[in-house]
Amino acid sequence: MNWVPYEKFSIISPLNPDEIRSRMTEQVSPAFTGNFFEQLTNRYSKPFKGYVNINEFKIEPVIVGRNSFIPVIKGRVELKETGSCIYITMSMHQMIEYIIMGAVVFLTFAGFLSWLNSLKSNKFDLVSLSPFGVLTFIYLMVIYGFNSESNSCRTFLLELLDGDYEQ
Repeated sequence: MNWVPYEKFSIISPLNPDEIRSRMTEQVSPAFTGNFFEQLTNRYSKPFKGYVNINEFKIEPVIVGRNSFIPVIKGRVELKETGSCIYITMSMHQMIEYIIMGAVVFLTFAGFLSWLNSLKSNKFDLVSLSPFGVLTFIYLMVIYGFNSESNSCRTFLLELLDGDYEQ
């Protein structure tokens, strides 16, 4: 289990880069650029959206509705002696990372102010530590959500590319 919503790994595949590109292209639709309400309906016929170029790709799973924890998958394909090596990085959307960092800063600041206030009044209560409890809950929710989504994406890519996982 990753304790950070970020994952970097490699897939060793017996396929050559052209076969990998064709298999990826069969599973990836171009990204839809409609408005927010049009994105709530599934307009994709394939399980991923994004792009696949000659040596690289950037994709994300297609879902109906919204899920802040789906990973953005960036990859690079290199030719090896026995096939190909696909270097993959999975991370959260950058906007979600900014929102989470803002919440962390706010809750940490509020928690320390509350804790200092309880120290100043010589009355300790658990309510003064509640921002840290909320911070812990958010962290666990993000880690669980990201890991469950990234595990399913990794499994799908391993099956699609007939590859072996290499960390």
